[in-house]
Amino acid sequence: DVYKRQQQDLISPLEEVKTQNVAGIFDTLKIATIGNVDAGKSTLTGVLSKGMPDDGRGCARQRVFNYSHEVENGRTSSIAYEIMGFDDAGNQIIPEHFNANKNKYWADITPRSSKIVSLIDLCGHEKYLKTTIYGLAGLEPDYAMIIVAANMGISKMTREHLGIALALKIPFFVVVTKIDLCPENIYKETMGKLMQILKLQSVNRKPILVNTQKEIETAAQLLPSDRICPIYCVSSVSNVGIPELVKFISLLDRRITVTPQELNQPAEYHISDNFLVTGVGIVLNGVMKSGTIKVNDVLLLGPDSTGSFKPVQIKSIHINRVPTSVAVAGQCVCFSIRATKKDAVNRQDLRKGMCLIDPKLKPQAVWEFEAQITVLHHASTLKVGYQAMVHSGVIRQNATLMEVKEDKSLMRSQDRGLVRFRFMYSPEYLKEGEIILMREGRTKIILSLIHI
Repeated sequence: DVYKRQQQDLISPLEEVKTQNVAGIFDTLKIATIGNVDAGKSTLTGVLSKGMPDDGRGCARQRVFNYSHEVENGRTSSIAYEIMGFDDAGNQIIPEHFNANKNKYWADITPRSSKIVSLIDLCGHEKYLKTTIYGLAGLEPDYAMIIVAANMGISKMTREHLGIALALKIPFFVVVTKIDLCPENIYKETMGKLMQILKLQSVNRKPILVNTQKEIETAAQLLPSDRICPIYCVSSVSNVGIPELVKFISLLDRRITVTPQELNQPAEYHISDNFLVTGVGIVLNGVMKSGTIKVNDVLLLGPDSTGSFKPVQIKSIHINRVPTSVAVAGQCVCFSIRATKKDAVNRQDLRKGMCLIDPKLKPQAVWEFEAQITVLHHASTLKVGYQAMVHSGVIRQNATLMEVKEDKSLMRSQDRGLVRFRFMYSPEYLKEGEIILMREGRTKIILSLIHI
């Protein structure tokens, strides 16, 4: 009897989520779109999510952009979200009437879907690379969709984004766009260069040009193994290749599955963005790392600039813009919060790297950490005093190299060793075992956190 009660306690949060309002709330797959500027990422995101081809003048991307200046210059400078809904048979759910209001559009798709795919449109311009890294590291996508324009070829930023996906161990596939604009000789040159890069020892992926239904099913099944890289050739205007790509996306499964045991762990939620909504208050957007959070739960918000945590209460929960009463590990969730004491929670107090954490964990912010370092590329040498930007989940802050251990004073490209870093501006909440990506100019370093 005791064993049965323990099993029931583990399963109940999961069952509660599955029976909440709509089935599509639970099964959400995240795909990040990355690639060079002007490759057609936002346009393809709009075509896939709205089920309508582009007019060749940018109408599809205008449905995706967040800000007016993005519409004016045609370039993404922020992280945009769109969804694709699928029924039990794998058919895409398309509303009868298009609605530009995302709240109404998403509310129409989600209740009718048994599976939701969240498309995360990231920036392609080098100026916004830190935003792209933040999206890949903080939002934890299941897969990355690398967009390559057939008429532009493989650029420096395409290689940069590919390297980041490899460093963060995110499985990826490639979509070659604008095939209707590209001359045959340029198309063959682009495809040849793409195949060559994928076969490099540092990438080690077998390129598969997908055309048939059997190839689509095989590619979807083998993609999480990190042994293959499916390639789709599409046109967002003529719709060539789009049905095959949609079918492939519908067959993908979540890379990170949540067990009932993980749902009963103490809750941890990483904040990727925050908003001040009129009549609602502060709204947080982010990813559930572990545990279960319900309406009216009290959690610790922090660390702030001084490293302290403040208790807050959950007022409401939205997933895919649909209200619900519970959120579990692995989901992208929005929380509306309020302070539990006299000291109010102001949006000015929120910063990058903050979390909502169960008080049982007794979280503490740290200034320094030790990590195993791998220098992927650096033009000269690393020594004590070196500074670079740290990307670890939602954390984005400069850190200074304080000590190089193991009798080393200098480190160069391809070197490995044990080092100690210190954050420059404020303490952060870190856990042992996390992967840290450091970048400064063309320098790329991977750290594995060992000791705090």
